[in-house]
Amino acid sequence: MSAEVPTSWFVEAPRNLDLVGLDADDTLWETEGGFQDIASRFEALMAPYLLADAVAGAHLDDVERRNLAVFGYGVKGFTLSMIETAIMLSDGAVGGDDIARILDWSREMLGNALEPYPGVTEALALLARTGLRRSIITKGDLFEQETKVAASGLSEWVDGVEILPEKDLAHYNAVLRRWGVDPARFVMIGNSVRSDILPVLELGGWAIWVPSVNQWIHEVAEPPLDHPRFAVAASLGSAVELIGR
Repeated sequence: MSAEVPTSWFVEAPRNLDLVGLDADDTLWETEGGFQDIASRFEALMAPYLLADAVAGAHLDDVERRNLAVFGYGVKGFTLSMIETAIMLSDGAVGGDDIARILDWSREMLGNALEPYPGVTEALALLARTGLRRSIITKGDLFEQETKVAASGLSEWVDGVEILPEKDLAHYNAVLRRWGVDPARFVMIGNSVRSDILPVLELGGWAIWVPSVNQWIHEVAEPPLDHPRFAVAASLGSAVELIGR
């Protein structure tokens, strides 16, 4: 669910919108909490190999960041980063049983049931009544993200799904070209300032931040609170209301 934040309106309401982009992970459904749970288990697994003041999670964050350009986002890249970190922290002494446990955690994450946040389906139904085109725009492993979208049951409420390797200026530009949309007629809704807000504003679009309770440190950035095309909403439903004002 969303973090407790006050709603802030656009300085001037957007006009002539055509396309609404909807982030998926931690906007439509919970994802980061599962990663944090496994990261905590990983810290406990690595404790015997570390000095008393060392924290395995910090090492894992560093390895994950370094590996993003190689393995990308998602459970599989996270798993490979855990294995690499385990080998590094144990100086190669980590056993096969511990590696097997990490792989079991990966299967557990990929097999977890997925439920949209409360109120999401209702918000998407309301958004559909605006007549605006709607697309889920997410990033990560293609198979993993396709599986989550299918499991969510939300695809009936959107006109398309875009799965990107990264959410940056170039990839958003490519999305808008595919949809034939000028940036000024595009609004993105999501929980990540780094991925859902800043590149869209730089492109000339509109952005609504729906902060989530759990946030991966890699996605944290300062929200552009004074930007005229930026707004904050406490939920997806509130974001849809902002668009309809």
